[in-house]
Amino acid sequence: MKVYGSSFIYMPAFSMKPGTDPSLRAYYALADSSSNLTMLFANPEFLRSVGKFWKARGIHAKRLSTGLFLVSLALGLCDEVTAYGFWPFSVGLDKQPISHHYYDNILPYKWFHAMPEEFIQLWHLHKSGTLRMRVGHCLM
Repeated sequence: MKVYGSSFIYMPAFSMKPGTDPSLRAYYALADSSSNLTMLFANPEFLRSVGKFWKARGIHAKRLSTGLFLVSLALGLCDEVTAYGFWPFSVGLDKQPISHHYYDNILPYKWFHAMPEEFIQLWHLHKSGTLRMRVGHCLM
């Protein structure tokens, strides 16, 4: 974990019931190490406020994506934000199939997240200079 320096780690302890136990185990494991990482747990009120904010801007989903929650958090914590991986289609610019998760190849349920709506709002923030969006292959 030392390669991440003094980064933040977001854990979904209080946003989803199944995430509570593994999040707390990760927190205690990190606390026992000599890491400079900071564990973040989203306050449920923050999650509700972010949901209301984006709903008022046209994102109507059963649940916002974790990525949009994290971009919202980053905009409040960081001077510069670059978002990567918010492509709302099942094929990339290179016409190859892509999933919406970095950790699996399962496409999200269409009724659960509103990926196209999220992408449009992030693209507006990109055009206004509030954040940078990277589409296509990651160059890092």
